[in-house]
Amino acid sequence: MKKLLGTTAAIVCGLAAAAGSQADPLRKVVLIGGVKSEKGTGLHDYPNGVRTLKRILESSPDAKGKLQVAAYPDGWPADARALDGAAAVVWYFDGQTKHPLRVPARRAAFEAAMQRGAGLVALHQASTVPAGDDLGLPRWLGAVRPGMFDRTTQWAELSPATPAHPASRGLQSFAYRDEFYPTFRYAQEGGKLTPILKSVLHPQYRDGKAVIEDVAETVNVAWAFERNDGGRSFGYSGVHYLQTLDQPEARRMLLGAIFWTAGLEVPEGGVRSGVPGAASALLPASPPPAAAGKPASKRVTFHADAGRSGWRADETVLTPEKVRSADFGALWESPQLDTVDGYPPRLYASPLYVERVAMSKGQHRGVAFATVFAASSNGYVYAINAARNGDVAPGRILWRTRLGAPCKLQPAPLDGVPTGILSTPVIDVQRGRLYVTHCDPDKRWQAYALDIASGELLPGWPVRLDEETFNTLNTNAGPERVPPKRRFDFRVQRGALNLSPDGSQLYVVFGESETGWLVSVDTNSPKVSSAFAAVAMPNRGSGGIWGAGGPAVDAQGNVYVVTGSGFGGYQNSPHDWTQSLLKLSQPGARGFKLEGTYTPFNYCRTAKMDIDLGAGGAMLLPDAGKTSPRLMAVGGKQGNVYLLDRDRLPGGLDQRPACGDDATQDGSLLAPQPQPQFGTRGPLNVFGPYSDEDAALDLARARSVPAAFRDARGNDFLFVTGNSKKAQGSAVSVPPSVARLEVVRPAKGSPYLQIDKVNTSLILGNPGSPIVTSNGARDALVWILDENASRSAMLSGPGAPQPVLYALDAATLDILWRSAPGELFTSGKYNEPAFGGGQVFVGTDRIQAFGPGGRKFEGRAEAPVPAAPPAPAQAAAPGLDGAAIYQQRCAVCHDNAVGNIPPRSLLATRSRQRIIDALTTGVMRPHAEGLTAGQIEDVARYLKR
Repeated sequence: MKKLLGTTAAIVCGLAAAAGSQADPLRKVVLIGGVKSEKGTGLHDYPNGVRTLKRILESSPDAKGKLQVAAYPDGWPADARALDGAAAVVWYFDGQTKHPLRVPARRAAFEAAMQRGAGLVALHQASTVPAGDDLGLPRWLGAVRPGMFDRTTQWAELSPATPAHPASRGLQSFAYRDEFYPTFRYAQEGGKLTPILKSVLHPQYRDGKAVIEDVAETVNVAWAFERNDGGRSFGYSGVHYLQTLDQPEARRMLLGAIFWTAGLEVPEGGVRSGVPGAASALLPASPPPAAAGKPASKRVTFHADAGRSGWRADETVLTPEKVRSADFGALWESPQLDTVDGYPPRLYASPLYVERVAMSKGQHRGVAFATVFAASSNGYVYAINAARNGDVAPGRILWRTRLGAPCKLQPAPLDGVPTGILSTPVIDVQRGRLYVTHCDPDKRWQAYALDIASGELLPGWPVRLDEETFNTLNTNAGPERVPPKRRFDFRVQRGALNLSPDGSQLYVVFGESETGWLVSVDTNSPKVSSAFAAVAMPNRGSGGIWGAGGPAVDAQGNVYVVTGSGFGGYQNSPHDWTQSLLKLSQPGARGFKLEGTYTPFNYCRTAKMDIDLGAGGAMLLPDAGKTSPRLMAVGGKQGNVYLLDRDRLPGGLDQRPACGDDATQDGSLLAPQPQPQFGTRGPLNVFGPYSDEDAALDLARARSVPAAFRDARGNDFLFVTGNSKKAQGSAVSVPPSVARLEVVRPAKGSPYLQIDKVNTSLILGNPGSPIVTSNGARDALVWILDENASRSAMLSGPGAPQPVLYALDAATLDILWRSAPGELFTSGKYNEPAFGGGQVFVGTDRIQAFGPGGRKFEGRAEAPVPAAPPAPAQAAAPGLDGAAIYQQRCAVCHDNAVGNIPPRSLLATRSRQRIIDALTTGVMRPHAEGLTAGQIEDVARYLKR
C-alpha cells in the first residue's frame, strides 16, 4: 500500500511539474550576426560575437529553464520562420547600406515579430540606418543613428543613467575602450525611452570628417524603449570589439537587456554569467612579444641630438624628388593652442617627435601614438597625435598639462607675449620623461618632469631654480655673491635643455641681460645638484647663456656652453668667462669642473657692444675616426664661425687670454690663407660686413647653431644661417643668408673652415638653426624656419610676423620648396622644425605638419585679428617735451643700463632717424605706446642734443 501511495505521489508531482512547465514555457531568444567587416583581430567580428553571446546566455544560472537560444552567427537566417515565437531578437551586424532591413522580406518578417510583441536588442552598428531612410526602425527601437555621421574610439567612463530601471539592476560604473556613437535620432512618439548608460565622449569623427578639436559631450550610449504596444527594446552603441563581451559590467548590462526585452524578471543583482574570457578564447593566440630592443632614440632634443649636430641621418621618406614635387605641402594642423589673458600662444620651443608613445590615462588609454610634443610661451605642454590612428586624426591633442600662469617680464613683456616656456624641452625616451622649465609669477623659474604617456607631473617635481641655491652650489664663485642689479628680473631661460648620457643630470642655462648660469638638476632625487656662474666676480650684464642651442653634451658626459655679453659687458678679472666657450665635466660630488675654454681674440670690443658669441650655441661634429681630432663649431652675432678641437681647447682655466687686435692670435683652428676683413689669417666671417662695433639687436649677423653633414667620401660640411647686411650700421639684410662651409682636413696641419657655397638670392629675416635630413650620405636636405621679420618684431597684435619654412637641396643650396606666404601662423623666435614618419613639424601657435601627399595652400578665410593685450606703458600727458617723456619712460633702464639694454651714451651716437625707427617699428615700440609721432620725434631730438 505504501509503495502504491508513493508511486501515486510521484505521478501527481510529475503531472504538477508538467503543468508548471506548460504555464511557464522557455522564452526563445534569436541571435543574428553578420559578416566580419573590418580588418584586425576582434573588430566587427559578428560571427564570433554571436557565438559568444550564445555561450554566455546558456552558461548563466539565471537563464537555465527560462531561455531557449537560437543563434545565426553568419547573417540573417534563411528560414523565413526563424523569428516565429521569438520573445526577443538580438542584432549584432553592420548597418547603413548593409542593414538587413533593406531587404523587404526580412523587414516584413522582423516587423511581424515586433507586432507580436517580441523584444529587440540592437548592438553597435545594428542601429545605424541609411542617412535618407530610417527603415521604420525608430518606432521599434526608439532611436537610430542616421548614416555614418559620427563615432569615437576611446577609453570611456560609463555610469548608470537610470539605476532604478530593471535593465540596470546590479550595474556598476565601469571603464573600458570601445567605439561609441555620440549622435542618435530619438523617436518622438510610440513609446517611452529611458537612458540606461551615459558617458562623456570626445567625438573623433563627425559628418564624414575627422574632428581635430576635442570637445567633450555627455552622451547616452545605451537606452531602453517601452513601446506603446507593450514590446520592449534596447540599444547599445558599443561592442565594436569582440572582447567587450568579456568586460564584466558590459556583459551584465547586455544580459539584463536580453532578459528585460524577453519579458523576464531581471534579478536584483543583475543576470549572472559563466565562461569568463569566452570572447578572448575565440581570438587567435597573440604572437610572442618581440625582444625588448633599445628605443629608436634614447633622447629627443633640440638640434637632433645631445651634441647639437643638427643632422638627422635616418630620413628615408623626405628626398629632394619628393620635396620638389607638386604634391608636397600641408598635411594637417592641430587646433590653436591655449590663449592666456588675451595673449596668443607662441612656440619658442621647437617641437619634439617620438615614434611610439602608449597613452596611460584618459580617453586614449592603452593606445600607442606617433606623438609630437609642444610647449608654449603661455605655460602649457601638449602631446599631439602625429599620424592617423583609427579614428583619431593627426593634430588631435592627446593630453595637455598647464604648468601654471606665465611670467610677464617687466617693464614690458618679452616680444609682447608672456614668458612661460621659452626653451626646447628634452625627452628621456627610455624613462618616459619630458623635462621642461617654466616661469610663473610666484616661484619664477622651475624645472618639471612629466610622464610622456599621461602628462602628469612626476613625484618630487618641480624643482625651483633660484639664484640663492645657485650661489650656494656655485663652483665658479668669487669673493662675493652675484646679486641682481636690474630693477626688474629679466633672467631668461631660453637655451634648450639637455641631459647627461646616463640621464641622471638635467642641464639648464640662464642668460639674457644678467650673468649666465649653467645648472644641473639631479633627476633621480630631484634637486639642484651643481651650478656654475659664467662670471665669478659680481659683473652683471655679461656672460649670459641664452642662445637657443643651450648646452651641448658629448658621449663622455662633458658639457659645452657658449656665453654672451651685453652693452658694457667687458671686465678684465679672473674667472670672468664672458664671450667664451666653456667645457665642463659632468658634475660629480664636488659639482661642475671647468675642463677647457676658448675666447675669441677681440672679445673686449665685442663684449662692450652686445655682440654675443653665445647667440646660438655650440655644435659637436660627429666623430670622424680615431686619427682625426674631435671637432666642434660655434657662431655668433658677429657672423663668424669658429672651428675648434674640443679635446684641446686653447684657453686657460683661470682667466681669458689678453684681448687684442691681432686676428692671427685667435686660438681657433684658422685657415692658412688671409681673411678679407683682416688681411691676415683669422676667424672665418660668413655674414658681413665684418664689424666689432655694430652687430647687436637688429644688426646682428647670426643667432643660430650650425648643422653638420658628412658626404659619401667622408667630407664634413657645416650649414649656417644668418643675415648679411647692406652696409655697416644698416639693418637691411642682403644675401647670403645661407652658406655651406667645408671642413678642410689638410695632409699636414690642423683642419679649418672655408666657404664652399652660398645661396645668392635668399634673404632671411631672423632664421632659426638649420636642420639637415638625409638617408645616410644620400638625399640631403637643409630645412630652415625663418621668423620672416627682424629680431625686434613684436609677436602679438596686428602685423605679427608669419614665418616661412624652406627646404634647400644640400648639394646646390637651391630652394626646392617653401611654405606659402601666410601659410604658417605666428611663431616664437629661433626655433626649428622637427621630423618623423616622413613629416616635417613646425611649431607656431599650433603644430603644423608638411609632407608628401599634402595640399597646396590656397589662403585662409579672413578672420578678425585678436586684439593685442594692453600695452604696459601709459599714454604721455599732453604737453610733455622730449626730456620729460625720456625721464618718464626711458631713464629707468637706459640711465642704469645692464646687459643688452644700450646705455644713454650709446643712444646719443645713433642717428635721429634710427631712434625714431626703434620707437615706431622696432624693439622699443612697446615702450612708445601712446606717444604721438611728434612726441617720438621730440624724444629723438632730446637724445641727440
